[in-house]
Amino acid sequence: MAHRHGAHMVETDVVVTQDLKAVLHHDLEIELSGRRKVPICHVASNVLENIPPLPLSVDGEAMRKQLLITEHDTEALEHIESQNKMFPYLSDMLTNLPPSLGLMLEVKANLPEEGVDSVKYHNDRNAYIDVILKEMFTHAANRNIILCSFCPTTCSILRNKQDRWPVYIILQGSTETYPDYLDHRLRCLPTAVNFATSEDLHGVSLFSGLLQDTPKETLDWIKSRGLKTFVWGYHNCQQKFRDQMRQSGVNGL
Repeated sequence: MAHRHGAHMVETDVVVTQDLKAVLHHDLEIELSGRRKVPICHVASNVLENIPPLPLSVDGEAMRKQLLITEHDTEALEHIESQNKMFPYLSDMLTNLPPSLGLMLEVKANLPEEGVDSVKYHNDRNAYIDVILKEMFTHAANRNIILCSFCPTTCSILRNKQDRWPVYIILQGSTETYPDYLDHRLRCLPTAVNFATSEDLHGVSLFSGLLQDTPKETLDWIKSRGLKTFVWGYHNCQQKFRDQMRQSGVNGL
């Protein structure tokens, strides 16, 4: 639906299961029976397949159907209903989405935050990333894709294992909105930019709150280092902020 309403790309997150299947999900953990939180990397894909999707709110369900029905696309609605999964496979998304729709694919990784225990993830990060890249080389065809991660090590591995898709590091900065990461490269913009240039990454994806004061100067400086800039965060919901970012030369929102 986003593509039909003008989006050039959509962002989604990918994680790897216990049996090394790449699935789409935002969190590193899920709640199983008894509200017990378990890392997805400790759960087999056949278990995830049997978890029903969460129901939309009344307003969300009405909006989804209205967007499709007003376009007289009841066939698409029926397809969505039949394919609605809590943990879709990366291969299914690459195969079934329109080829003209670009993807910003965030490779999830555990990162320690201040005062928060990190989730123990796959011990072999190379094998974990190889699973994702194999699916992409097999199913991505000519789709426009950007790879990104909050994890600097993951970004380095993604960059060194392939040169087909650009790699961006995601930067949160130090903000009251989210807990601070312990890794200084995710808390300090100059350090993140230096890391990106040293590792021959293609760009940075910045939290919108970092660009409220001097957006053009900051974006011009990043561009002068040979990097592109995407911006994420709740400020992007504001039309005034989006217009300001476009005028300041951001590459994507």
